[in-house]
Amino acid sequence: MSSVKSSEDAETNKKTGGDKVSQDQAQTMFENVGQKSMGIDVSHHQGKIDWAQVKASGVEFAIIRVGYRGQTSGGIYEDAYFKTNMKGAIANGIKVGVYFYSTAINENEALEEAVWVVKKIAPYSITYPVVYDFEDFNAKRCINVDGAQATSNALTYLNFVKANGYEPMMYASKNDITKRMSRSSFNCKFWLAHYTSQTDYTGNVNMWQYTSKGTVPGISGWTDMNIAYFNYGTVAAPKHTHDYKEEVKNSYKAPTCEKAGSKVMACSCGEKENKTIEALGHDWDEWEITTKPTRDEIGIKTRICKICEKEETKEIDKLKENENINANENMNTNMNTNTNTNTNSDSNNEQNVNTNTNTSENDSENSQIPSTHTHTMVEVSKTDATCTEDGIINKKCSDPTCNATDTETIQATGHDYEDGVCSKCQNEDPNYKKQEENPPSEELGGESDLSEIEVISVEETK
Repeated sequence: MSSVKSSEDAETNKKTGGDKVSQDQAQTMFENVGQKSMGIDVSHHQGKIDWAQVKASGVEFAIIRVGYRGQTSGGIYEDAYFKTNMKGAIANGIKVGVYFYSTAINENEALEEAVWVVKKIAPYSITYPVVYDFEDFNAKRCINVDGAQATSNALTYLNFVKANGYEPMMYASKNDITKRMSRSSFNCKFWLAHYTSQTDYTGNVNMWQYTSKGTVPGISGWTDMNIAYFNYGTVAAPKHTHDYKEEVKNSYKAPTCEKAGSKVMACSCGEKENKTIEALGHDWDEWEITTKPTRDEIGIKTRICKICEKEETKEIDKLKENENINANENMNTNMNTNTNTNTNSDSNNEQNVNTNTNTSENDSENSQIPSTHTHTMVEVSKTDATCTEDGIINKKCSDPTCNATDTETIQATGHDYEDGVCSKCQNEDPNYKKQEENPPSEELGGESDLSEIEVISVEETK
């Protein structure tokens, strides 16, 4: 399908005529007609339509232009408002049919048009007929298309539509159907265009377009108005549901933190649809105080997005008279905190921490965050005490938004000497004196005493 090109739209040059008829007048014009339904036909020429107002005015059906063949190039174009009109009408309970404005010059082109239309309308609930509209006798690329050729083209289109499960219908003016073609050639519904308050056409008519100067609430300007001598009690089901499962190559545009991305998805039928990918949104690090506020100057805090590295900066209000800033404390987004901690160790190494917290209200955006905070300190590292040196425990507040820290001293344990050696560190006791080896004994029974007795005994023997 080619892109929309208004200069190729032959229907722009259609003649307008008929009486000026409002939707209210139309309801009374045909009040004595038996089976009927009242409707309109529209294209992009009507612009944006308020379908809720159209429905409320009493319109029961709409024949919506699906597309057209260019009057010079011969390309096939989708009507710029086709999808919008189809969705709007169906959503408001208006039954729909479609028409294609043809400039086919032979049966092959007519068949191409029919195939294109059937594929295009498959996802929609098409309850009213699928129409073939040819009007361009002796014009531009159709200069050589006569009544016989136009009839053959129309039958090719209509037969294909019927074979694919849709109700076919032929559209023609009174002049064309009587002078160039024949009603008897078409064994299907016929839609007559004759702008008058009372048609004198004697052939079988199933739908009558009686004016192109209709006014309908919800539509700006003129619109064609119709009466159908039939109606449908139920809405037809769509013949195809788009799946849009395949991503079109090179169509992906990645989203950023602030801008949405997009990609084009293709249905198995070939129809394509643009899909929006939501923006990622920033993933901010914690606020960091870059300039601390004083009583005279405002402070500055910054944070950086983890994804795009964008930096955001905000001001911190000046301090009030009763506020201080402790260098070891973090000022978060909802408070200014002053914490003074004094640690004393007694014989049981117990620690007493006195925390004084003064808070002040910050920006209104943080009004829901509690205005006070009590530290709950947890151990992050530890150096054990030795016999001669104190140990230390490093702590920080368990609140991830608070950077308060503290240290606890572990007193040295002292040596535990045994036989001149510390049982903990193995250092020798400098004050320890060793006992003499084999000291003289004053009692018998010792090994030394016996030796001495033996020596004396020998001498006595001599």
